[in-house]
Amino acid sequence: MKDALFRSSITSLPLLSRGKVRDIYEVDEGHLLIVTTDRLSAFDIVLPTPIPGKGRVLTAISNFWFDRLRHVIPNHATGIAPESVVIESEREQVADRAIVVKKLKPLPIEAIVRGYLAGSGWKAYQQGHSVCGIPLPEGLREADKLPVPLFTPSTKAETGAHDENISYEQTEQLLGKKLAAQVRDVCIALYQEAAEYAASKGIIVADTKFEFGLDEAGQLYLIDEALTPDSSRFWPADQYRPGTNPPSFDKQYVRDWLEASGWNKQTPGPQLPPEVAAQTGEKYREALKQLTGSHVEKLISGYKRFHHHNYEKNHALFQRLAKLGQSPKTLVVGCCDSRVDPAVVTDCDPGDLFIIRNVANLVPPFETSGDYHGTSAALEFGVCHLEVENIIVLGHAQCGGIHELLSQSPVTEPQKGFISGWMKAASVARNRVLSKMQGESMDKLARACEQEAILVSLDNLLTFPWILERVAQRKLALHGWYFDMQCGELLHYNSISKRFESLLKN
Repeated sequence: MKDALFRSSITSLPLLSRGKVRDIYEVDEGHLLIVTTDRLSAFDIVLPTPIPGKGRVLTAISNFWFDRLRHVIPNHATGIAPESVVIESEREQVADRAIVVKKLKPLPIEAIVRGYLAGSGWKAYQQGHSVCGIPLPEGLREADKLPVPLFTPSTKAETGAHDENISYEQTEQLLGKKLAAQVRDVCIALYQEAAEYAASKGIIVADTKFEFGLDEAGQLYLIDEALTPDSSRFWPADQYRPGTNPPSFDKQYVRDWLEASGWNKQTPGPQLPPEVAAQTGEKYREALKQLTGSHVEKLISGYKRFHHHNYEKNHALFQRLAKLGQSPKTLVVGCCDSRVDPAVVTDCDPGDLFIIRNVANLVPPFETSGDYHGTSAALEFGVCHLEVENIIVLGHAQCGGIHELLSQSPVTEPQKGFISGWMKAASVARNRVLSKMQGESMDKLARACEQEAILVSLDNLLTFPWILERVAQRKLALHGWYFDMQCGELLHYNSISKRFESLLKN
């Protein structure tokens, strides 16, 4: 199926296993690469029809919960870009659907938490008013909310086999009493916090499954995935009716179709009709959108996390900055590109950097005509008033401004909008690259021009008299840096070798 990844083929790393949905590769002795494919399983059988984009949705939802719930328990995510651990030709396979994680020892159970009476829990209740050996009051209906969330662990079955529910006593035998209690308590805490948040977004988390692992020191981590439509039962709150089987955001839509199809639930599974696959994909995307909300809501949630954690943790720093003002040592001329934040790339604190951002991180030459000179005014303030000691021109790969520059006709054309006029400041870089690299691919031309434009901006900095003066007095140093976001590598321009060289090797 177009645009779907049924099976990854990463040859640059050793393949460790293929699960129902995820392919796991070894990065090194301490890390794994987990690729979430678009495979879909139902009744413990992997179906032959992939759901386009499903793996990316699952990865985005898991990452959302990993970030939101990290204060409850640490998770296996490392923050290492998956594109940085595979070769260039394999990056498309991992983009937005893979995660680099700590290598941990998985616990031999699946930790299930049930907040509502549904699925196998409802079937068990009908037979004996209990779920996994836990007695419940009589008179409950399908989809009723349980008096308290239930911790109902199961064994981990091999692919194609069925998990088996186990009692809490059996869990203690497998894990030990102390670890079993810790897993149970963490599961309930994770579920309650996630369910409360999801309810605020109009979603009921009926039940969910967690998996855990231990590091060498015995620290417990949340692993695998977190509260996705594959591991959870999500119901739209506005369609919830106790006593019925509510519609869901998960793969229940496929299960219902399979049940009605007459399939015997044995391999091979049937091909899904295109409309069923499309509707299933839409259910997954709808869950992601509703859970994470609009982008403004995401920003507000991020601010709240910042205020509760970062601000409180660094309260003294913010108070000092408010009282004494800023005194950064370094000014950065960076690009407006949302993917390249100088403070993030350099892991700096508030007050460390004075940042100027514009299209393509350009420094125009010094001139006094006209009235509006945003970049020049910011340079003047940073150099003459803040007295910074360094200026870094920070360029980056895949720059849209440079692409626009290379796309311009060499013949003078009427200016269209503001971008083409602004990019004239880097026309020298374009001309140098095209004169030396005729016949090269656009990718090679773009990379060369991105780096050459940094050098042009460094030259232009020296046209400002107060910058030239401070450089001559050795009070100010100029630096050219280039960030490749695909591999996470930061290069600096070596004026002796006349090359951009990796800072990781310094």
